[in-house]
Amino acid sequence: MNHESIGSLFVDEVKAIPGGEFVEMCYSCGTCVSKCMIQQKGEPEFNPRRLLRMVMMDMKDEAFDSRTTWLCSACDLCYPACPQKIHISGVIHAVKSLAVKNDKKTIQNIAVVDQQTCVACGLCVEVCPYEAIKIIETKVPYRGVINIASVDPGLCMACGTCSAVCRSTSIGVPEEFTDESVVEGLWTWLQSQGVET
Repeated sequence: MNHESIGSLFVDEVKAIPGGEFVEMCYSCGTCVSKCMIQQKGEPEFNPRRLLRMVMMDMKDEAFDSRTTWLCSACDLCYPACPQKIHISGVIHAVKSLAVKNDKKTIQNIAVVDQQTCVACGLCVEVCPYEAIKIIETKVPYRGVINIASVDPGLCMACGTCSAVCRSTSIGVPEEFTDESVVEGLWTWLQSQGVET
């Protein structure tokens, strides 16, 4: 396919981000979707092949609005099954990075930090499975310039783990999770994996 004729600018932007270089290597066989937990949980709009087509067809706005862009957790369960050995999550992450750069908002309620109570202990940074939280120096009203936790909206997957460990209850996913529901979800998952609890 001649991408130049249908607009390759978006393709080039995606390829310029680490992980996005695989965008033209995918054969759209669908093997990745067969292994995907998001697809198995009944998310019919999650479709990496459709997202890749949007990238190739220079459909930037549609790609930024796609649920696939925001729901991939980069667990890479799909990678061992891929006949091309492509990290499709890298391509999806590249699209997500561009979306955030273009001020697009995630479809999820990401974790929010209460700047007035955060003590920058770093527990949330340590437990975040997506490396979405960093401690940064920030100017906070009434507190001055201090170190507090900051959440990357392009990486946060709203899992609620940060909320479960925060001793000052300064970070959490709004109206999504409680400490109890996160722990219950973890126990349920462990039991489904055959781990005795």
